[in-house]
Amino acid sequence: MAGIAVAEAKEKRAPKTLDHLEIHARLGGGNIVRHVYKDYHHEPMDVNFDEDGRREGKGSGHGEHIMAHLQKHAVIPAMTSADGGAGDETEDE
Repeated sequence: MAGIAVAEAKEKRAPKTLDHLEIHARLGGGNIVRHVYKDYHHEPMDVNFDEDGRREGKGSGHGEHIMAHLQKHAVIPAMTSADGGAGDETEDE
């Protein structure tokens, strides 16, 4: 019986929801930020950063700093000198 097509039901996937981020040191310098999703159907996604903390590769976000990336995905508030972040402090203080 040629010409009869059987449709297979596609498995419904859960929405791509971030579960957590992992930060790993990369051989040769830099870091890898791994995005791990709640549903096992969604493979983890690695984003590479060079030694200066800039995102490598092509596409959106190229050149983005690792701290900006973490603030965006992990909802980390921006650090300023007023709240103990990067400021004019020296090691002598």
